[in-house]
Amino acid sequence: MSGKRPQSLRPGYRQDATRLFPCGQFIVAALGLCAILAGAPAAQAGDPAAAVTPLLGTPYRDDGVDDPSGRHTLFANQSKSFPDRGYNCSGFVVSASRSILGRPLLLDPMRRDRKGDSGQNAPAGEDWDFGYDLILNATDGLPRRVLLPPGPAGPGQPAPAALAAPENLDATRFRGFPLHDTAAWKAVLAQLRPGEIVFATLSKEKAGRLYYYHVGLLYTDPSGRAYFAHATPGKGSHRLELTNPAGMAAFRKEFAENRFGEKYILLVAAPLPR
Repeated sequence: MSGKRPQSLRPGYRQDATRLFPCGQFIVAALGLCAILAGAPAAQAGDPAAAVTPLLGTPYRDDGVDDPSGRHTLFANQSKSFPDRGYNCSGFVVSASRSILGRPLLLDPMRRDRKGDSGQNAPAGEDWDFGYDLILNATDGLPRRVLLPPGPAGPGQPAPAALAAPENLDATRFRGFPLHDTAAWKAVLAQLRPGEIVFATLSKEKAGRLYYYHVGLLYTDPSGRAYFAHATPGKGSHRLELTNPAGMAAFRKEFAENRFGEKYILLVAAPLPR
């Protein structure tokens, strides 16, 4: 299993993709999953803000993540330990989601290539849908819904019934809605529910290839303010208030359009533990 560093998609911004766990190895690991879970500390469910706030300000670390015991390590080299926290975007989402969802979220299952279509020799490229796989792996087995503005919002628009089963969507065609569509964001933010956490994955094309290259968390606080929390190389782990014009402007600036084409964002909501 490679520990190779993520490749750059554009100068100054690394592709946030952790090497996927090969399908055959995942099956072997799954056989021991119950035994591992038995020894893992219980994850305590909590509200998103309570889980995210202690992680804000954590420095960015390539491939960085916490394991279920709280040890600071790497996705691709879990034998490595660090004295302090450091996350890439996927590591931030997994680490925060343990408390949010009340799940241990073991690292190898989080890297599962769900459809076996993004391995080393995949026609679409290695790890091209890593972000899409990650948010579905984290919420596996939960009732989910895709958040979209009304009407056609992007390529490969599925039938309404399919939006309740994001694992069945064609990620090569349906990517959510354009990230810089102001009207779409207004409609989507109005759909947020207090009892849900929303997992986000961003996608873009480069040289004719599609990449789900970034992930984050979207949630509301008791006052109805909506926050997008994530980790980036430049700012580490941080959050932006999307219901505030300045926060939305900062979000759009962090993911500015470039010559590779329009960025899309796919939002998948899952219920919080009761």
